Amino acid sequence: MEGANIHRRLWGFGWLFASVLAGLAVRLVYVQGIHPYLPDHFEDTGRKIARPARRGDILDARGNVLAKSRLVYSIRADPVVIGTNAAVLARYAAPFLGKTEAELVPLLVARPEIRTNRVVFATNGILVTNLQLRWFTNRSVLVQSNVEPADWARYSEGVTNIVLPALRQMRATLVAHNKAAPRLQEKLGAFFRGSLASLERRKQAGRELARQIEVLRIEQGELRANGLVPEPVELRLYPLGITASHVLGYTTNDVGVPAHGMPQRLLGALGIEGRFDAELQGTAGFLETHRARNRELVPLRGRDVSARDGLNVRLTIDAHIQNIVEQALDDAVRNIEPKAITCIVVRPSTGEILAMGNRPTYDPNLVRFAPVENRMNRALTVPTEPGSTFKIATYAAALDLGLATIDDAVDCEHGVWQPPSGRPVKDVEGHGLGVVPFEVAFAKSSNVAAAKLGLRMSPADFIGYMHRLGFLERSGIMYRDASNWGGEHPGRLANQDRINVERHGRISYGYGLYVTPIQTVMAAAAIANDGILMKPLLVRSLETPEGQLVTRFEPRPASAKPALKPETVAQMRRAMRRVVTDGTAKIVAMEDFEVSGKTGTCHKVDPETLRQSADKYVSTFVGYLPADRPELCILVLADEPAKRGAGSYFGGRACGPVFKAVAQQTASYLALAPLARTNLNTTLALNTNQPAPRVN
Repeated sequence: MEGANIHRRLWGFGWLFASVLAGLAVRLVYVQGIHPYLPDHFEDTGRKIARPARRGDILDARGNVLAKSRLVYSIRADPVVIGTNAAVLARYAAPFLGKTEAELVPLLVARPEIRTNRVVFATNGILVTNLQLRWFTNRSVLVQSNVEPADWARYSEGVTNIVLPALRQMRATLVAHNKAAPRLQEKLGAFFRGSLASLERRKQAGRELARQIEVLRIEQGELRANGLVPEPVELRLYPLGITASHVLGYTTNDVGVPAHGMPQRLLGALGIEGRFDAELQGTAGFLETHRARNRELVPLRGRDVSARDGLNVRLTIDAHIQNIVEQALDDAVRNIEPKAITCIVVRPSTGEILAMGNRPTYDPNLVRFAPVENRMNRALTVPTEPGSTFKIATYAAALDLGLATIDDAVDCEHGVWQPPSGRPVKDVEGHGLGVVPFEVAFAKSSNVAAAKLGLRMSPADFIGYMHRLGFLERSGIMYRDASNWGGEHPGRLANQDRINVERHGRISYGYGLYVTPIQTVMAAAAIANDGILMKPLLVRSLETPEGQLVTRFEPRPASAKPALKPETVAQMRRAMRRVVTDGTAKIVAMEDFEVSGKTGTCHKVDPETLRQSADKYVSTFVGYLPADRPELCILVLADEPAKRGAGSYFGGRACGPVFKAVAQQTASYLALAPLARTNLNTTLALNTNQPAPRVN
């Protein structure tokens, strides 16, 4: 008996559940199919919901993020909509906006003010200017910036629970009024007594309460929806601050008005941000739909286009090496107090830029506070007279033309020589040499020897080799041809149309022409790379946000043929090695690595007298290591280093310590194989007369 009852109950519940589902199905078919809600032509239900695309990231060679974007909100208030409810809204919104109620209330209160408008009108053909007074109320007050989407989402979810105190009180009054409404007996008594007017007044009072409640309800809805309005903002962040700031560049806001729901578009201004702006931008998406009665009309949904985020740009820059350079530059600023200083680290075999830094610098997160001169990438945009580092080009050209060998003797005239025309050529005091091989003259940086060697070449041949080694033209540091990336300067010859004997000789030792640091370091890297000049490579690849490769930029030589012959390269390497072992750059010698390079010190031109300054210099050192199998080429250029003792401003003394610090730390980081220890070198040299092997 009991089992039969249970069986009947189960059947009953089953039929009830099936009936409910059947009813819902019928209703769904009716609402969506047979008689769907379709707004009439007077009702504007169309919506186009924007889906912003995120700007792509900039990554270093190892995938560390150097620049990224984040979507945040700027919250704006409309004091006119908020009205007298500022305290209510401030109490609710304060926890989400990171402000106190006391800080929020003044921003939410309307403050009308009288403003003056200038009005121009015509009277009898005469333009008359007058002043007109009018009331003004700001309806868009910035309340808070950089509000996280998660915080705003929590605010939006809870703001519908805000109930105005006046509305709550009015509803309580209406409830009490309805409870006190006359019953049927009272209505019949009033009818027979002829006192219906009192009932009508009570009814009118109830209707008035209902009307006021409806007004407050609408006000409450407007407060919830439009009291605080989010304005999407794409925030560009540079997590490492000043690191590689001149390479990265920065962004600015587009002046155009963005579409509804879209953040202000970011535009690349300089550096990688500017050069790859189109690739970083991405493409916004959107959803075309219709809404009515607080719900989406799915049958009327139109196009649904997903946003496509911008591509990521992966650089050849290594953030760790870049930090080494940044620290070395900071130390140099404290030690030698230059007006400006630049350092570049290059891999000679590929032309990859591993680091590039300048001082003065700036933080791209705070670019609006940075002076314009601090934003300049001096490695590319500021040419200077190179001084003796240009002797690399002079010697390479003459040796390659067969006009001399590194072992040929040259009379350095004890430091003073009068060329066939023009002013005498002088060596730096203390460098006066007699008859020595060109190798020694190069190591001791004799201007006389360089001038004599340069004058053996015709101007056309000399200029041709300048171009072969990358001077007098833009380096093409970006992919494709990069005709003028970031204002890159091509360098120039002063008065190229008339290179006379005097100017020809001066150019031979680095005066009378202007080159950029990137040109000098790439020319030295060509010596280290068996005479092959590579295009400097700063961007390795373009990738999707998921890491899929889109475009890869391969290392490429500047021309199909090597710039120099193998025998010329061998002689130049010998000469540059001697600069460090027995020349002007002994200070950069390292215990674990053989270093080759060239110093340079150049008098600056005084802008007032247009003559060489007596106490302002540009000092340079460019070198590579290890000398026999170069892996790194590094340039350091200091503009107006402080004079602290005799010769403190020379290229070796001013820039050598910076080079050495960068070279030691970078070689250690890259795990370059050091030289074998002294005792092993000595033993092997005694037993075999062969160079010591490298430790792998």
